[in-house]
Amino acid sequence: MTALGTRSPVEAREKRRIANLDGVRGICAMIVVFTHVAFSTGVVLGSESGPPQKGIWSILAVGLEVGLGPFFILSGMLLYKPFARATLRGTPKPSLGPFFLRRGLRLMPGYWLLTAFCLLFLNYTSIDSVWYVLRPLLLMQDYDYVWYAGMDPTWTIPTEAQFYLALPLLALLMNRLAKGVDDPARKVRRMMIPLGVMVVIGWVFAGYMHMEHLGPWPPQYWWPFSRLGLFAVGMGLAILSVRAEQSPQSPPGLYRAAAKRPGLFWLGALASYLVVCAAPLGNPGTWDYGSPQFALVQHLAFLAFAFLLMVPLVAPKASTPLMDAVLSNRPTRFLGRISYGLYLWHFVVMYLWFRSGSIFGAPPVPASMLIGRVGFWEMFGVVVVGTIAIATASYYFLERPLMRAGERWIAKREAARTARADGPGGLRPQQQERPASVV
Repeated sequence: MTALGTRSPVEAREKRRIANLDGVRGICAMIVVFTHVAFSTGVVLGSESGPPQKGIWSILAVGLEVGLGPFFILSGMLLYKPFARATLRGTPKPSLGPFFLRRGLRLMPGYWLLTAFCLLFLNYTSIDSVWYVLRPLLLMQDYDYVWYAGMDPTWTIPTEAQFYLALPLLALLMNRLAKGVDDPARKVRRMMIPLGVMVVIGWVFAGYMHMEHLGPWPPQYWWPFSRLGLFAVGMGLAILSVRAEQSPQSPPGLYRAAAKRPGLFWLGALASYLVVCAAPLGNPGTWDYGSPQFALVQHLAFLAFAFLLMVPLVAPKASTPLMDAVLSNRPTRFLGRISYGLYLWHFVVMYLWFRSGSIFGAPPVPASMLIGRVGFWEMFGVVVVGTIAIATASYYFLERPLMRAGERWIAKREAARTARADGPGGLRPQQQERPASVV
């Protein structure tokens, strides 16, 4: 037993990895906020307005769109890992009831609160039917696309929810592919086959939705298929992490490389970000939609950034003191805990500061039509302060209490099952692993 007040080196490294994942959530959430404020205040404009409005700063701001990718990788990695353990190590499969309850409680209450606020205070004068209200509540806005003020970034919520629904089916397929194979390395290779297909589908779809006949920003843009590659990368990292647990003395080659030169992976991530900034085959520093060729190159750069950023944070014995210092400090970890609220509410704060919405006596208009009313630094300061305040309240008074209530219900249910199994002739069920929180 570890002495009181001390931790083994393995426990200390695991604690740092968890802290780093919280930190990367926080930093990526703030990157998303920064990028959206830049797009909404004229730092980034279309090429029809001439050269980039702020020169190099416009170019760098466009590149920060890469900040969204790590969230999808985290979802794929943390949620698939218990399923990967069940296939590779023979642990009990995650119970689907608790899995869906946890995911629903993490995703939906905060989102529904945001939806109710936006409908009542920003979009009230635009309500013309029951379907206008039900569409976002049922997560259908990606397919019957209608713009709702304040809900601009929430196209990712249906994407996440659909991944949650698909994950058990993907896990079943990958388990069957690996079934009957004794060699762990062969199991891993077989499990990677569907993930490779997902990456290719995502890449091809990214090019398809930029076809000229679809026009700029078509409804297909919001569909989940172009994010399949990011989810797949996360699931692949989950497989490699479980493989590293099986053979800690001989982890996968990728993880050995990350442990040996973690800084090179972040340099690669920086290079990928710069590729996005340079916008090969496109117009740097603009919000131009671009051609299929442009989209295919950018998609690969997005994937590479998120992959290279995350590998040193999940590989055993990787990361550096600099990474730990940047990601494990208290403020960054706190931002990671409230990152879901930061993501949900920052556009609401922008529209309120713009005074655009039903609460101000007129139908709302998109932020792109309000450029020039407020400068970047004024808006960024207001959004940071306001969104952190709202996200903190949402986390402590809504999200965390509901998640804890869900955990108590699950524990009570499992205790009842255990008591029944401990009866005459009963067999105690093996303890289920709880998937890590991902949002």
